[in-house]
Amino acid sequence: MALAELQQGIVSLFQGRGEAAVDRWVATTCGYCGTGCGLYLGVKNGRAVAVKPDTAAPVNKGHLCLKGLYEWKTLHHPERATVPLRRRGKEMHPVTWEGALAEVAQCLREALATGGPEAVGIYHGGQLTLEEYYAIHKLAKGVLGTPNIDANTRLCMASTVSGHILSFGVDAPPGCYEDLDVSRLIFIFGANPAEMHPQLWQRILRNRKLNGAKIVVADPRLTLPARMADLHLRLRCGSNIPLLYGLINILIKEDMLDRDFIRRATAGFEELARAAAAFPPERVAGLTGVPAADIVAAARLFGLSPSAVTVFCQGVNQSSQAVAAVTLINSLHLITGKIGRPGSAPFSLTGQASALSMREIGGGGSLPGFRNPENPEHRRQVANYWGIPEDRLPRRVNDINRMLELVEDGRLKVLWVIGTNPAVSLPDLGFSRRQLEKVFLIVQDVFYPMETAAFADIFLPGAGWGEKTGVVTNSERRLNLVRRAVAPPGEARDDLAIVTQVARYLGAGGLFAWQGPEDAFRELRELTRGRPNDMTGVDYALLERLAGVQWPCPAGSGGTPRLYTAGVFPTRPEEAQGYGEFNHPEGRARLLAVPYAPPPEIPDGEFPFWLNTGRIIEHYHTRTRTKRIPELQALVPGAYVEINPADAARLQVADGEVVRVVSRRGWIEVPARLTEVVAPGEVFVPFHFGDLDPGERERRQAANRLTGRAADPLSGQPLAKAGACRIERQEAGSRRREGSMGQEGRSENCSG
Repeated sequence: MALAELQQGIVSLFQGRGEAAVDRWVATTCGYCGTGCGLYLGVKNGRAVAVKPDTAAPVNKGHLCLKGLYEWKTLHHPERATVPLRRRGKEMHPVTWEGALAEVAQCLREALATGGPEAVGIYHGGQLTLEEYYAIHKLAKGVLGTPNIDANTRLCMASTVSGHILSFGVDAPPGCYEDLDVSRLIFIFGANPAEMHPQLWQRILRNRKLNGAKIVVADPRLTLPARMADLHLRLRCGSNIPLLYGLINILIKEDMLDRDFIRRATAGFEELARAAAAFPPERVAGLTGVPAADIVAAARLFGLSPSAVTVFCQGVNQSSQAVAAVTLINSLHLITGKIGRPGSAPFSLTGQASALSMREIGGGGSLPGFRNPENPEHRRQVANYWGIPEDRLPRRVNDINRMLELVEDGRLKVLWVIGTNPAVSLPDLGFSRRQLEKVFLIVQDVFYPMETAAFADIFLPGAGWGEKTGVVTNSERRLNLVRRAVAPPGEARDDLAIVTQVARYLGAGGLFAWQGPEDAFRELRELTRGRPNDMTGVDYALLERLAGVQWPCPAGSGGTPRLYTAGVFPTRPEEAQGYGEFNHPEGRARLLAVPYAPPPEIPDGEFPFWLNTGRIIEHYHTRTRTKRIPELQALVPGAYVEINPADAARLQVADGEVVRVVSRRGWIEVPARLTEVVAPGEVFVPFHFGDLDPGERERRQAANRLTGRAADPLSGQPLAKAGACRIERQEAGSRRREGSMGQEGRSENCSG
């Protein structure tokens, strides 16, 4: 609560001193997490100078977190990228846009001619607009015909995507933020909304204060939500499946079910019940470390509450058997009928401002409108709409994990990275960075330098938040507008313009004949007609007037806050995003019995600690923005490792002492932070920090040097929440200094 009061005090300060210094305020949407807070960007003499919250915004209602308040400071930073660059030897040199785009197109053409569609790939981020994602995927699938198209949703929400498709037929979050305001039980599973989605955490706290809502938290760490919870289930890393099965076991055993809903709206209950029967509370206690009595108490709180919302995030998505865990969370709600009505839904929180936009147009491997590329009718619909041969559309896509393997095999020659930073965010950085060295790499971003640019052959400067207009979709399916308030610096261009210009250089300009983002939105809108994410009733004017609209929103509709209110699910073959075994002819949700397997890597004598990585409130993803905001960087200037005081005493490690964290993949050296937030036998390292940019090369601090390449077999999402490591003390003066990355071996032509 003290943090919330501090933030509100800063808001008042900004409002009090900023009004007179601003020429105009531009209504827009925050560009950080997936909450989708409304705000105003203040402009003075053509420059962004302030931010204030939108008091009428339905999402945040006049509140912002620290990152949002300082967001304007990224727009005129001296390290904003302003001109295209081309590598010559070890150095990057300015080139013209015409020269850069012509070479990008030529490299793509040459790779296609010599290696086929598999020789090129695109990997993009979750900070772009819906219109930009649509253009990227249309180019990749409709022009290049490549199966190598992925987004960093692979690291964030891919398991939720697969889990929603398995359970409900499409990747559509069922609930809305209002559910957090009215539910009688908030079950926070593997999430820390107090730090990652602060305005949603404030809504949860207001619900508790006004309505007496109960809070249950399942998390290995003693986070702020865990400390404030009515019940904290402090499970071991990697034990989500046993805990969820244990809860389902009690719900069934004590008949806290909605049997009518199970009968008419679901399939697979008998198989799920048999699987859950193998997980009585006593066994689950042994597998998870959670007392059996607490497991029973949590199940009764959930089962007997008239409503319940389960909030989950990366503690589920980045853990072992992640897709299975998502389906079991969904099943908790399905077997109790707690879905499709106020205060009841499984609710996945997205980490990036437009991550759900990315998923809507195919970031998880689908076609626009939640279509499946293996469904012949879905393929025909998209090919006809785009006016391309149907066989050009790839039937399956390769995720970034497979793309790196193709680079290693010499089959993927050209990789185009747009608005993301894989040199920090990908797991097993030793392997990942070696592949970035080998491929002909095109990097498109708003800052230079940034870590992935250290491997680039061509660098294209993009426009950022506040410099372009488009749509972003938040965690509750709300389409919001972001507005251009200032011009991008120098020669930087917005990503939509860059992608469409590359298409023209490739001779496909007729497929991208848009005058601007609104034209692209109108085209995409038609591809959603009659689909589960129907947007045909939406235009920019409506979004501006209503401060966002939740899809589905067909023509004549005002949007849809909650899905599945009639207990009917889009699992029929003609409408489902999944195809084949995912379908059910009667539109029933699926209850899945999933096998349990321990994490692929567990602590042992050589690596005795559980390794957990994650996010902190002060920074955002790989810090390409937040490290350039002095106020945020000063709060947490570098990485650290959380160690329980009991473990630290045994290892004779002092608070603040620099230690080496070692895994089977690599090592980092960071200060120790002694805290009860982590349990004995577990450590936590924030993943935000890189170690390639100037000023950071003296620090070997990137957490993904430690993580492995193990991934969920269905979603392809890497496991970042349950690895094994050891802690080593460093003798005085023995710290190793990391050398700068050499570029001597980089290619200077498209053939690599």
